[in-house]
Amino acid sequence: MKNLDRYKAFIDDLVKLRPCVESVWVQENAWPRLPQNEPINQLLDVLTSEQKSILSAMLQQARDGGIHDTLAYLNERITLDGLQIVVQGSELPVEPFDTELHYDWVCRTQGDEWPDNK
Repeated sequence: MKNLDRYKAFIDDLVKLRPCVESVWVQENAWPRLPQNEPINQLLDVLTSEQKSILSAMLQQARDGGIHDTLAYLNERITLDGLQIVVQGSELPVEPFDTELHYDWVCRTQGDEWPDNK
């Protein structure tokens, strides 16, 4: 596998991790039925469908923000401090499309093709 393909797989693997299970639990009206989740489930029981949709979207946005911020941090460390991401013994290319890790991730979450596939 070429290094560019490894870079693209790295980003696409993070896109696959994007869906937030907690967001799904809100939509399905319950977190796992465990004693520690009882307060959460009591709250979900009184929310309207619209409120659950809003809460679900907020949870997804929080997860997206965490992934985005982590990639922005990694990109900064790569470009400023020489951090390297190595996959299967090969260093991933740095900004192969002249865009940052987090930018590439956002584009892929939006369904954009890779620039070299257009």
